[in-house]
Amino acid sequence: MRPAILGVTTQSVPATYCMSRGNAASVARFSSGPMPNPIVWNVDPVLVRLGPLTVRYYGICFGLALATGFAVWFTRVRRFGESAAFAEQFLYFGVPAVIIGGRLGYCFFYAPQIYLANPLRVFALWQGGIASHGVAAGLAITLWAFSRRHHITWTRLSDYFAPAVALSVGWIRVGNFFNSEVIGRPASVPWAVVFARHDLVPRHPAQLYDLLIGPFTYLVLLAVERRNIRPIGSGLIAGTFLTVYFGLRIFVEQYKDFYVEQLREMPPFRSIEQWLGFPIHTGQWLSVLPVLAGMFLIGRAMRSGVRLSEIARTNH
Repeated sequence: MRPAILGVTTQSVPATYCMSRGNAASVARFSSGPMPNPIVWNVDPVLVRLGPLTVRYYGICFGLALATGFAVWFTRVRRFGESAAFAEQFLYFGVPAVIIGGRLGYCFFYAPQIYLANPLRVFALWQGGIASHGVAAGLAITLWAFSRRHHITWTRLSDYFAPAVALSVGWIRVGNFFNSEVIGRPASVPWAVVFARHDLVPRHPAQLYDLLIGPFTYLVLLAVERRNIRPIGSGLIAGTFLTVYFGLRIFVEQYKDFYVEQLREMPPFRSIEQWLGFPIHTGQWLSVLPVLAGMFLIGRAMRSGVRLSEIARTNH
């Protein structure tokens, strides 16, 4: 065994350890001998303890996500002629949208029966639980409200904002990794990770797969924008973001472990799963609508027939 550094080691994990955790079906395909040096992740999610107060890696990552998103948003709106005051005002709308939308999304997308039976538990933020699809819904509503307030189209604001989301969302997945949550399914790949605070099963580092989606989507958006296909405000950038990001989310979700997800137990979702013959994550179900919305926005933008070179005439 190599010495641990910040709780990270690489060591052989006997398959019998995995079997003892009740994952026999998941690890049956592994050999009965030792696993080939998986990474063992055993980092304390708390960075600093100050009496009853704690500073967690997730909280730091959440702050970095907000800072990154605002920096990209501010740079873009200034580049396209909006004022600094305009950019800063959105901060007062966007931050509550992220927190409220993310929390409500987690409560009612993943455990609706629990929170409908006891609605006050929604406010128990210290118990954790923020859903990215809820964040997306909250931001979409906020962009609409902000566009009405400032007499600017929703598609223009969304084209400003989409790259900011793409580049900042990865920080949340880093926080998930430090928390040893949103873990992957059992795996025998060379980069498998044992999340020792969860169990001793080598798994896909699904958080890191999700992490890669954001920068990749950001690069796609830059490429689309630089090709001068349609002007900012056509909705092409926002549509491309929704289609690429959530399309990749549907793909990556298959590597995540399954949990008790009440939405999947409700009709018609359970009936569709039974008809298809394979399980579908709640995250996959929730990603379908954004992908369809993105495809609609792309089609609408492409039918507009206006090129980016005409932006000067359509910007305001």
